[in-house]
Amino acid sequence: MTVNEVKETIRAGNQAARESMTILEQVGAEADSAAGLARLTIRGSQDRDAQDGLRILESLGREVELALRRIDAAVDHADAYLKTLG
Repeated sequence: MTVNEVKETIRAGNQAARESMTILEQVGAEADSAAGLARLTIRGSQDRDAQDGLRILESLGREVELALRRIDAAVDHADAYLKTLG
């Protein structure tokens, strides 16, 4: 593999990573919406499964945020490596 081929592969990976970030942002927004609806639906409920499900939905937003940060850092590192390749 030539240096130019490596650069193109890294650029393609960065593009795919950026696209995945867009999708994850949409997933996060949908999860927030679903959690809001779930909160309204189970308000006052003592059902353990319902409460557990709501906690899972609420934690999804945090997981999405962590994944977005990791992807962003990976793209930054790949960009830095591209610069060192010239």
